[in-house]
Amino acid sequence: MKSKTTFSMNRGSMAFFFGMLFCFTSLSGQNTQDTILAYFNLLEKVPQEKLYLHLDKPFYGAGEKIWFKGYLVNSVTHQDNTQSNFIITELVNRSDSIVERKKIRRDSLGFHNAFTLRPTLPAGDYYLRGYSNWMLNQEPEFFYSRNLKIGNSIDNTIVSNIEYQQEDESHYTARVRFTSNTQEAFGNTTIRYRTIENGKIKDKGKRKTDESGLISISLPDLKPIAARQIEVEFDDPQYIYKRTFYLPSFTKDFDVKFFPEGGALLTVAHQNIAFKAQGSDGFSTEIEGFLFDAKGDTLTAFRSEHDGMGVFTLNPIAGNSYYVIAKSSDGITKRFDLPAAEEKGIALSMTHYKKEIRYEIQKTEATQWPQKLFLIAHTRGKLAILQPVSADRTFGRMNDSLFNAGITHFMLIDQQGNALSERLVFVPDRNPHQWQILADKPTYGKREKVSLQISAKDDNGIPVEGSFSVSITDRRSIQPDSLADNILSNLLLTSDLKGYVENPGYYVLQQDLRTLRTIDFLMMTHGWRRHHIRNVLTSPSLNLTNYMEKGQTISGRIKGFFGGNVKKGPICILAPKQNIVATTTTDDKGEFIVNTSFRDSTTFLVQARTKRGFAGVDIVIDAPQYPVAAPKSPFHDGTSTSFMEDYLLNTRDQYYMEGGMRVYNLKEVVVTGSRKKASSESIYTGGINTYTIEGDRLEGFGAQTAFDAVSRLPGVSVTNGNEIHIRNNPEQPVIVIDDVVYEDDNDILTMIQTSDMSSLSLLRGADAAILGSRGSAGAIVITLKDGKDLPARPAQGIITCTPLGYSDSVEFYQPTYDTPEKKNDQRSDLRSTIYWNPSLQLNADGKATIEYYTPDSTAPEDIIIEGVDKNGKICRTIQTINKK
Repeated sequence: MKSKTTFSMNRGSMAFFFGMLFCFTSLSGQNTQDTILAYFNLLEKVPQEKLYLHLDKPFYGAGEKIWFKGYLVNSVTHQDNTQSNFIITELVNRSDSIVERKKIRRDSLGFHNAFTLRPTLPAGDYYLRGYSNWMLNQEPEFFYSRNLKIGNSIDNTIVSNIEYQQEDESHYTARVRFTSNTQEAFGNTTIRYRTIENGKIKDKGKRKTDESGLISISLPDLKPIAARQIEVEFDDPQYIYKRTFYLPSFTKDFDVKFFPEGGALLTVAHQNIAFKAQGSDGFSTEIEGFLFDAKGDTLTAFRSEHDGMGVFTLNPIAGNSYYVIAKSSDGITKRFDLPAAEEKGIALSMTHYKKEIRYEIQKTEATQWPQKLFLIAHTRGKLAILQPVSADRTFGRMNDSLFNAGITHFMLIDQQGNALSERLVFVPDRNPHQWQILADKPTYGKREKVSLQISAKDDNGIPVEGSFSVSITDRRSIQPDSLADNILSNLLLTSDLKGYVENPGYYVLQQDLRTLRTIDFLMMTHGWRRHHIRNVLTSPSLNLTNYMEKGQTISGRIKGFFGGNVKKGPICILAPKQNIVATTTTDDKGEFIVNTSFRDSTTFLVQARTKRGFAGVDIVIDAPQYPVAAPKSPFHDGTSTSFMEDYLLNTRDQYYMEGGMRVYNLKEVVVTGSRKKASSESIYTGGINTYTIEGDRLEGFGAQTAFDAVSRLPGVSVTNGNEIHIRNNPEQPVIVIDDVVYEDDNDILTMIQTSDMSSLSLLRGADAAILGSRGSAGAIVITLKDGKDLPARPAQGIITCTPLGYSDSVEFYQPTYDTPEKKNDQRSDLRSTIYWNPSLQLNADGKATIEYYTPDSTAPEDIIIEGVDKNGKICRTIQTINKK
C-alpha cells in the first residue's frame, strides 16, 4: 500500500527522479568526471529534509507546557522551502514508550505547538523526537531528538529515593525508602518490585518496608555492562504509587577506539591516529598513556584533550604491531591494541588551520598510483570540488570560504568510482548575521512593561528576511545551557552525524584555534554520516517508500467474503460533526485512498460496498508505521536535580494559581452510615480513589467522544493510537457502560458522544477491586443520560476509525498589567517563560518591536532568538537584559 500511496501523491516527483536516473545511466558510458557530476546533481535534486525544534527552555515541570517551533528545512541548502506540510512530534519516556504524539500542520506561522505535561506525569528523563513522513525514508538516527529532564512537585504526596550499597566487586544492594512529602515514613507497607536487565525481567518479588520505610533489593552480578532498572509499586489497597529507577553504571570501566586518518592504518610516514575514550555510561572519559610497539619500546606519550578525544602521530612499519597503555581519570589502567597496519593503500591527510585547509596524499611503497585519481569534496550532497590528482603533485591547499558552513566530506576516488580514503572537515559560519536587541530601559521592576527593539543585518548591512522564533526566560529559574544542542550545532553538525555528540553547543560557541582543533577531533572520530557514498559511478540508492505529506489521507483495502480483493467498490468516509464527506472507489487491488483534512480525535465512519452493492465486506484501514522509539543520546544517571528545586516549587505554585487540579495519593477512608444512591450513578463508583466528572464540568470538558474525554483524565495515557493505560499500567482498564462490562473494546468509546453522557469516572486501586482481577488495571465507568441507549454495533461494511489528525494551534498566554488594578492583583505571577513567540516578524528594514510585562521576579532575563533566513543561513543570538 505504501508504494501505491507514494506514487499517487507524488507522480510528478517520481517521474522526475526516474528521468534523472535515466540521464545518469546514459552518462555512465562517458568520461568519469561527467558521471561524477551527474551523480551529485541527482543527489542534490532529490528532496531531503531536516527538522529542528526550538524549545522555550531547557527543562520543565509537570503541569507546564513545552512550547516549540519546528524548522523543517531542505537538508542541502537549509532553506525553508520543503513541500511537507505536516510533522510528527513525540514526547517519549526513558522506557521508549510514547507519552504523547502530535501531528502539527504548517500554518502561516510555520510549525508550532505545545505539549501539555499532565500533573501526574512521573518525574524523570524524557526525550522529544520529531520527523516528517518524508524523513522516514532516512534512518531514525537523523530524526530530531533532544533529552529533557522533567520534574514533578504536584504529584508528590508519596516520595521515594534510592541509594546503593556495595557488597563486593560486582554485588550491590539497592535500598529504596518511601516517605510522604512531609518526611513521614511508610512503614509496614507491601511493595512489589521487578529488576529488569536489557528489557528482560531478572528478578521480582515482594518486600515489606521497615519502620523507616525502607526495603532492600539484592543486585548481584553487575559487572557486565547492561541497561538496568528497578520498578517498585505499592501492593496495598490503601495507596496508589509506582516508580521506575534507572540504575547507573556500577563499573568505572572504559573503552578506547582508534581512528587512523583517512580510514585505515597504513605503512606510511607520519599518519595521524585519532582516538576517543568512553566510559561504560556512554559518556566520554579523560585518559592519558603511552604508545608501544611489539617489542615494548615506548614510542610516544599522549593524553585526551577534549571530551575523551585526542590524536597522536605514528610511523607504522610493516610486520610490526602497536598497543597503548591508557589510564583513565578514575585511575583504571587498561591495554588496547591498535588495528594491524596494512601494506597497501592510499591515505588522505588534512589540516584545517584558521581559514586554510591543506591536504596531502600518501601511499604505501607496495601501492601503485591509480590510473586516475580524483579529489572530491561535497557539503551535504552539494559538490564543491572535483579535481584530478597526479602523482607529481600530491598536496595542496584551499581557503575554507569555498565551502558552505557545516560538514564537508572529502574523498579520494579511483577510476572505478571507489572511495579509497575519506576525511570530514567542519567549516564554521565565518559571517554570521548581526543581531541587535535594545531595551527601552536599563532595568525593570515587578510587572513593568518591556519594549525591545530588534534588528538584524547580514555582513553587508542588508536587512535580514526569514523565519525566526523568540524565547525570553527568567534567569532566577532558568539558565540557558551553552553546551546543549541549539539550531546552529544541530543543523550544521549533529543533524548530519549518526550517534551521540557530547556537548554539541561547545563547537559553535566561538571560533578560536582551540575550538577548531577539538572539532577536528570530532570529525576524525565520528565516521558515521548522512551521506555514505559507496561508488560515484553507479546511481545513488534512493529509498522513497514514504511519501511527502502535503495533505492528509485515509487509505486502506476492501476484502470480500472469501478474502479476495473488491474491485471498483464504492467507499464513503464521513465525519458528520466536522462536515467531512468523501467518496471514492477501490482499484484493481481493492485499495483506496481519500484526500481530506481533519483535526486530532476526529472519528470517521467508513462505509464500503461491492460493485453490486453488497455490504458483506471487510474494511482494513492502513495504520501508520511509526518508527521504533530510541534515544539518540545517553542519559545522565544519578545526577543531582537540586538545581530544579526552586524552579519546581514555582512551577507548582503557578499551576495551582492558574486553577490546576490537585493530585493526591490518599489512604482509603471507610465511612459508616447509609447513603442514597442517585439514579444516574453507577454501582461501581463512589470510592475515595474514584475521579468523576459530570454535569456542566463534563459538558465543558471540550471533548466530542467518550474516547476523547477519557484520554484527558488525570493519569491516563494513550499509546498505539487507541490503547488506554492508567498511571502507566501495562494492562488496559476495563470499560463499564451503564453497569455493563466491556473488555478489550476501546472502539466503543469512539461511538459515544459526550453529550449523551451523564457522568464519567476513573476507578483506581481499591475502588476497581470490585471488578475482581479484571480491575487490576483500573476501570473507566460511563453512565449515559436517561433515555440514551448504547449505540448499536455497526452493520456489515461499516467501521469507525480515529486516525492521528493535526493538533489545534495553541497560543502562549502573557498577562498585561496596564492598569493599577491589574498591577496590584494579589495573584502571583511566577512565569519562568516570560515571553514566547514562534514567529518573529521582521519588517523590510530587518526590524521588529516586541512588548511584554515582567513577572513578579525582577531577575535578569535571557533572550534567545533562533531561525533560518531566506537563503538558508542559520541564525542564533542570545542576550541578557535587566541586569542589576
